[in-house]
Amino acid sequence: MRNTIIEKLTSCGFKVSNAGIIYKQSTKQNSKEKAGVLNDFSVYFYAQNVAPFKPGLNTFKDILGTNYTYTPYIPQTKAKEPVSHTFTFSDYKKTTKAKNHFTTYLKSQNKDAVSVYDIRGIKSGYLENATLYPYINFDNEFQTAKIVKYNSKTGKRIKDTYSNSWFHAYKPIKQQLEISGKITKSINCFFGEHLLTGNNKPVVIVEAEKTAVILSLMFTEIVFLATGGINKLKTLDYSFLLNRNVSLYPDNNAKEWFDIGKKRNWYVSEILENKGTPGSDAADYLDTEIGVEIATELNAITHKEIKNKPTGLNFSFKAKQSKRYCSTIIKDIGLNYYIDSAKGVNFTGTNFKIYENSFNVLTAGIDVNKWQRKDGKLCKPTAEIFIERLEQCFRVLKALNSDADIKTAFNKVLNHLLENSNYLFNRDYINNVLVSQWNNNSNDVSEYIKTRNYRVLTGNINESDFVSLLNNDRKAFKTNQLLIKLQPLLKENKYIKPIDIGLTSKQSNEFIYNLIKDYNTKVLGCSTINNYNKKLKVNEYFNFIVSVSNQLNNSKLFKKFCTTYNSIYIDCKKSGTNLEIPSIQTIYDNTLIDKHTIREYLNFKPTGNALSNIETVVDYYISNPNDIDFVRADKRIQPVSKISLKDMREKLKSTSTQMKTETTADAFNYELDLTDSVLNVEQSIAMQKSDAFLYSWILYHNDNLSDYDKFNIKINPLQYLLNVDVKISA
Repeated sequence: MRNTIIEKLTSCGFKVSNAGIIYKQSTKQNSKEKAGVLNDFSVYFYAQNVAPFKPGLNTFKDILGTNYTYTPYIPQTKAKEPVSHTFTFSDYKKTTKAKNHFTTYLKSQNKDAVSVYDIRGIKSGYLENATLYPYINFDNEFQTAKIVKYNSKTGKRIKDTYSNSWFHAYKPIKQQLEISGKITKSINCFFGEHLLTGNNKPVVIVEAEKTAVILSLMFTEIVFLATGGINKLKTLDYSFLLNRNVSLYPDNNAKEWFDIGKKRNWYVSEILENKGTPGSDAADYLDTEIGVEIATELNAITHKEIKNKPTGLNFSFKAKQSKRYCSTIIKDIGLNYYIDSAKGVNFTGTNFKIYENSFNVLTAGIDVNKWQRKDGKLCKPTAEIFIERLEQCFRVLKALNSDADIKTAFNKVLNHLLENSNYLFNRDYINNVLVSQWNNNSNDVSEYIKTRNYRVLTGNINESDFVSLLNNDRKAFKTNQLLIKLQPLLKENKYIKPIDIGLTSKQSNEFIYNLIKDYNTKVLGCSTINNYNKKLKVNEYFNFIVSVSNQLNNSKLFKKFCTTYNSIYIDCKKSGTNLEIPSIQTIYDNTLIDKHTIREYLNFKPTGNALSNIETVVDYYISNPNDIDFVRADKRIQPVSKISLKDMREKLKSTSTQMKTETTADAFNYELDLTDSVLNVEQSIAMQKSDAFLYSWILYHNDNLSDYDKFNIKINPLQYLLNVDVKISA
């Protein structure tokens, strides 16, 4: 409706902006004047001279007239979307027949019409007896088939009445397969490329399928492929041809094929271009002098006597670059690629052995896809860098394999790179020109010696995962080293700074950093080293008043109290002495430590089994360093625990049991030294522990207890000690 109104206003000399403002052209001043505004349901004119409309409010009926009938908008129905369908070779066979006009013509010419291409004929319809050329890709998957109509007597294509069609689009075939709707197919394979499997025959590419079939009947030791169009050569996937001997036989005036052949290092025949008529192909000259010349050239290709001239490297990048990593190492080639001078301590990771000290390495394994850093930016390798990497590979291989045929082996390396790297290059130029320069008596490889601190443990590492897996094992090694340094510090009851074990920041290893943090806060109750030092001063004060109280004779002046600290070092396992707790003010007056810290000191209790939990984690991952997962967070690789504390304890217990090889009698057949026993503590400390600990403590300090006494003590060990204390005071 809005568009209809705008059309009406425009026809009357008005203009409407996108915002709905109506303008009228002023003839006197040669300018636009704002005349009104278009709303959703009406038009309002500000101006007076707006004929044929009235000033002020105008309804849509006023604008369009009373005779105007509104026609509702009916959206157009979209055409049916093309249907996707996968055809099989079985579908192709059952919907077609063997007889067709092209094979009929070949038989009339006394040529063997049995073709490896599986060409067939149309059963019915307006293209009955037309020829089908099946397109089957390198993986032997049927795509579709081109339908071409021929004259059975002349073998010429009929162009006037019929045009080429396709198997997937031909209506009678779709009806047989019970397929409805339009089917689209993107054909990205050569005609005949499935014939390359299982052989190393030379490859000749022509344009027309018919030409490929005819030439294949005459030259059986060549695999003939067809593009199906003059312009399709540059778009078709040719990765399966990178290690093949390929030649092009373009039709006359197919000049682009010469450029493509040069870029891909393929031989291009010039016979038809120099001597043929416009648009002609090789099959048009079979019984002529030109045909004899073509046959001579094809026979030379059969015997591998014709190769592309090594005119240059022709280095370029592939259109599809999906490989991040491509090594020059080939498995099962029988050559040494690596030598090093590794010594000393090492760490065995999941995929690599990491050494504490770096060592010299000489290797022929090079990542040719690796980008170079230039001016702080990563850049694609140039042709010069690519050649430098190849030279290093060749010279190191020669140095490490003095008795081997390096030239033959290196050609296999080049074939591997053509197939798997991101580059295209002239293999013949490298073999015939560059290798001849590198293969000399003076083979100095000193410049290729590098330093490294790892060895590969397995050869099954995916090339694309090599760097990430190496970084994971390096992180596991560093984590293991930090844990080994941390382990003894957990037993000293001192505040631990990350730098004490070589940890410079939280970001470098958040896992270890958090373990240290948990120990300081949950076990010692100190968040900072300053906080720890303050509490040591409070602790020294308590040690002082304990020593003074021991010199006094009247113990009744003092009452029992508890504290988690009772030595020069903060120790959460010990507590208490027999004296009256000084007030916070008194402690402050004597230590000048802030009251908040003093209150923390007096009230702190360790968090559950915090120390035991931390020790379990440290012990477990020292013994099982490869059980840590590594995740990337904030552009850093961080270790993450992937096993519960319960499972850690079970595995540590299991490992400990397995390590016991002695009998019980043998294991304890020596005099025990109990000086450092956990039970060798003061009574006041023991009384702050559990009943089980207190029971063991009483038995440890009383050798002459009867079984009856032990039974009663076990029921209530604390009551036993209180009764003893009463007796002593009496």
